[in-house]
Amino acid sequence: MVRKPNILILGGSRATTAPQQHLEELGCDVRTASKTAEAAGICLFTPPDLVLVTERNNGLKEFLEQLSAQNRLAILDLELALANGEVESSSADLEELVTKAFEELDSVQVRPKHFFTKVGNKLRRIHLNDVRFIEVEGKYSAIHVGERKYNVKASLKDLLLKLPTEDFVRVSRNFVINIDRVTHIDTFQFVIKIDEDEIPISRTYKDELMKRIQLL
Repeated sequence: MVRKPNILILGGSRATTAPQQHLEELGCDVRTASKTAEAAGICLFTPPDLVLVTERNNGLKEFLEQLSAQNRLAILDLELALANGEVESSSADLEELVTKAFEELDSVQVRPKHFFTKVGNKLRRIHLNDVRFIEVEGKYSAIHVGERKYNVKASLKDLLLKLPTEDFVRVSRNFVINIDRVTHIDTFQFVIKIDEDEIPISRTYKDELMKRIQLL
């Protein structure tokens, strides 16, 4: 069975009714949210394939800014497109916009799930989900995987270019973390807890970190 495209429409009922009806007729699974808490819950627990923006009310503007900064979900801004005169409020234009958005999603290269690093005379495969954090150790970067660590001769800057930006973020001069492995963040002590390890947060990188986490 082919899975239906899952779309979340943000905006008040007047703005969402017509797009919802048309997209459902096209075979899409459509949900709507008019408030920030409702939208955040949907995006956190059942992330949509596409977020369609029809209105920025009830604090949705700030929520969308956070969502864009996290770069985890595809966003189609219908409200902005209408305001700029790029499209008209017709079913045909909406269908064209949504179709184009899904085509762009399909064309995006699938992100890597693993990488290889040299251990002795062998190449060992490391799954990205297993990486807890990376830290600078002298001329090397130590990649912490479970209870083990693998030293690679590469800078954090170079490693970040190869890692998925939605999962990995720099939190100080010497540390990069996997957001999915964070247990908690102490914003008073500027410390991140990953399992039993405490990672210091630099004030320079704190704002970027806060933009990237899913804060409700």
